[in-house]
Amino acid sequence: MNKYTLLFLSLFMAGHLLAQNLKGTVKNQAGVGLSGASILLLNSSQGSTADKDGTFSLNLKAGKYQVQFSAVGYATKIQQVEITNTTIALEVTLSDNTQTLGEVVITADKVEANLQKTPLAVTSLNAKQLEEYRVWTINDLTALAPSTFTVEHGNSTGSSFLNIRGSMGFSNDQAVATYVDGIYQFDYFSAPLNFSNIERVEILRGPQGTLYGRNAFGGVLNVITKRPNNKTSGFAEIDLGNYGQQRYSVGFNAPLIKDKLFVNAGFQSNGRGAIYDNPTLNTKDFDKHNAYIGNVNLKYIVSDKWTIDLNTRYESNKDKGAYPWSATDSIARANPYTVYGNWDNTERRTNFNTSAAVKYFGNNFNFTSITSFVDYHIWLPGRFDFDFSPAELISFTTWSKQNQWTQELRFSSPANTSTLKWTVGSFLFGEKSKNSSTTYFDKDYALFDPNAPYSSIGNGKRNAYGVAFFGQATYAVTPKFDITVGARYDIERRELTQNSAFEKGGVVMPLTTDSTAKKTFNAFTPKVILSQKLTENSMIYGSYAKGFRVGGFNFGNAANPTYNPEKSDNYEVGVKNTFLNNRLKINLTAFYFQQKDQQVSTSQDGINYATLNVGDMDNYGLELEASALPVKNLQIDWTASTSHSEYKKLDLFDAASNTVINYKGNKAINNPALQSMLAVQYGLPLSKSAQNLKAFVRGELRYIGEYQLDFVNAYHQDAYSVINARAGVTSNHFDVAIWARNLSDVRYMAFGYGSYMMGTPRMWGITLTGKF
Repeated sequence: MNKYTLLFLSLFMAGHLLAQNLKGTVKNQAGVGLSGASILLLNSSQGSTADKDGTFSLNLKAGKYQVQFSAVGYATKIQQVEITNTTIALEVTLSDNTQTLGEVVITADKVEANLQKTPLAVTSLNAKQLEEYRVWTINDLTALAPSTFTVEHGNSTGSSFLNIRGSMGFSNDQAVATYVDGIYQFDYFSAPLNFSNIERVEILRGPQGTLYGRNAFGGVLNVITKRPNNKTSGFAEIDLGNYGQQRYSVGFNAPLIKDKLFVNAGFQSNGRGAIYDNPTLNTKDFDKHNAYIGNVNLKYIVSDKWTIDLNTRYESNKDKGAYPWSATDSIARANPYTVYGNWDNTERRTNFNTSAAVKYFGNNFNFTSITSFVDYHIWLPGRFDFDFSPAELISFTTWSKQNQWTQELRFSSPANTSTLKWTVGSFLFGEKSKNSSTTYFDKDYALFDPNAPYSSIGNGKRNAYGVAFFGQATYAVTPKFDITVGARYDIERRELTQNSAFEKGGVVMPLTTDSTAKKTFNAFTPKVILSQKLTENSMIYGSYAKGFRVGGFNFGNAANPTYNPEKSDNYEVGVKNTFLNNRLKINLTAFYFQQKDQQVSTSQDGINYATLNVGDMDNYGLELEASALPVKNLQIDWTASTSHSEYKKLDLFDAASNTVINYKGNKAINNPALQSMLAVQYGLPLSKSAQNLKAFVRGELRYIGEYQLDFVNAYHQDAYSVINARAGVTSNHFDVAIWARNLSDVRYMAFGYGSYMMGTPRMWGITLTGKF
């Protein structure tokens, strides 16, 4: 045996001698072992399932670990465990989830962590909460997190904007970045409006540029679909309601190879009949929605150190009667849910996402590689009415096709690290898009131009490439005081090629040949956090973070061919508290948000309209999140936020005076001064059998304060309240629930920037769910 073999064997034996057993039992409050309880080691591939007596065993290297314990019907518990050179015996008691609030694991910082121990303004909604709130789409997220407001831009499946802390945008580059299973959605239309087979949703408030980069300007929406595991389970659900609502969902999880290869898949068909009618077309069937969503996730455990995840998601939408807009605020309010255009406004949309995540969990570091591809297509098969009247004045049609690929490489500290936790990495992307639009000046437009009818055609293609390098580290100065420092540098190259043509009488005449514009954008986004543990269950933190929204091109505008990036600075102080043995959680945040060089679609001469950097806005406010179990089976959840926004500069064209006016002092649009969501749910056990049969009743009060509809602040929506209700019966294998949203049928303006649309009226229905 040579010396190299001896050296290898010595190292091999040493590694195993350092590894120790973590043994334990998971019990309920009566001391009975919980068979099938899940034990997961955060930020590693290791885990276990308790046997029939609730016992488990893990082989771990010395160090401090965060271990998650969970079981159906019990509050999840996250416990720090220190492994030394001896076998650790652990006894874990899980409390009934009707008596104790569960602890929550999030990945907001791209590592698994306890939400209450993370110095960040973030809200996490798990699958059960999404069901209880009846969150079917992005539109349903308003006020479920503080300072979070969804703008229902066009009543179509791809046209909603998220506004966080007053930050949003009406352009393809949104101010709130959306990620689905780690895949960045470049275009706001490509964000998944329909939620299907979702494990949880995370809403991060404030700039997240350090770890998420471009367009995480006001915050991030993280959508995580259900992860495959070693258990066989499944569900089928039927939702039926007024306005022809029909929603059918199925999902299943199974091990294909026990302890090695798992699959989780889901499918959903989601349809809704018309809310609007159109007297011009003599139809009451104007805004029908149909969507089909499917996803398949595979997980392969190569070894205790390597895992591979393959995720694929596809969504197809067809909306007949999208964008049911009215020409004025008064028309929309006087004739709600009635439109007068002479085209059917059909919109189609497909979105295909796929990714491969390779992870390594080592003794000295963890490594993650995420490779993704997105294929997105949106088009109008017919025409869209753009004058919102019975007259045939202006209409248009358009299509856009985009492909994106991304590659993220990330190294981070191992699971047993306690003093210094770090993450470093790089992000690369490529984007290619093509689009074409035709604006028709129809026969009645001859009243303004005797040359009508004719049409204007614009074609374009855009290429973009970028790279970023980032890092973040948290150092425990003392056992109770941490300092976090992070930074990111992004550089992006954009190219736009476009041409235009004129069509009359079927003859197309080129107006401009291909012209190409190129520009490089870059940004540096630092972050600093100071956090102090006041007690084991309370912490306070202060942070500063910077964000940016990438610049771009104005199609067909020679005077202003490009616009610059938008920048933000966020100052934040927060406190997170857990009281009364996990029966009460209260989180408070105060923020001061500065928005500079805001991108606004406007004009400087009343003729040429473009996206320009014309605004600087400040916003400050308070945010509250509270959950309580005052008595057994009664849970109360409350989120609330205030906002005080003011433009320091806002240069907009005023048609009356034919000049540019600085609207300094105006308020941000679609940013309620006060918003709140109060949810109260009470459950009543109906039997003591193993089926856990329970009845429940739930009420929700959503309050939305006054908000401005346009930048000039000429139109606003008064404060209003919406009542939601839900009641039914649940068990281990079936659920039945009846529900109603906007119970009092409140009428409010959902969108009002140049065109106007009312919010969704009263909706009601029934949900039937079978589970195994």
